[in-house]
Amino acid sequence: MRSIPWTAGLALAVAVLTAACGGGSSSPSAPSQVPTPTPSGGGTSTPATVAYTNDVKPVLDADCVRCHSASNSRAGVNLSSYATVMRTVTPGSASSPLVRTTQSGGTMNGYLSGDRAAKADLIRRWVVDNAAAESR
Repeated sequence: MRSIPWTAGLALAVAVLTAACGGGSSSPSAPSQVPTPTPSGGGTSTPATVAYTNDVKPVLDADCVRCHSASNSRAGVNLSSYATVMRTVTPGSASSPLVRTTQSGGTMNGYLSGDRAAKADLIRRWVVDNAAAESR
């Protein structure tokens, strides 16, 4: 069986999630860009921006909110709105609780559906690279 580069899998996962979930929140967001193959076929370009509304919120809504919402905030964590998600985030820090718990080996990683590695990487990239810009 031939494997595809993880970045191609990430691009597909982001495209499917974005198309299937479609955003729909008044939370702040920046434009989302999906990685695209380079013309030479030798890898992918890095997306410029991972946005909360278009990229991260659909993952949280699909995989996390059933246990971490206003009405069911297990461990005191509510991930149902941008404001409450930001309580688990230190913008720019890969040590943020949201990042640590969703990464491989994290306590919540096993609850991510589908491509866990792609979803965990998406969350990490948003927190580390873009959460600060969105929280201003």
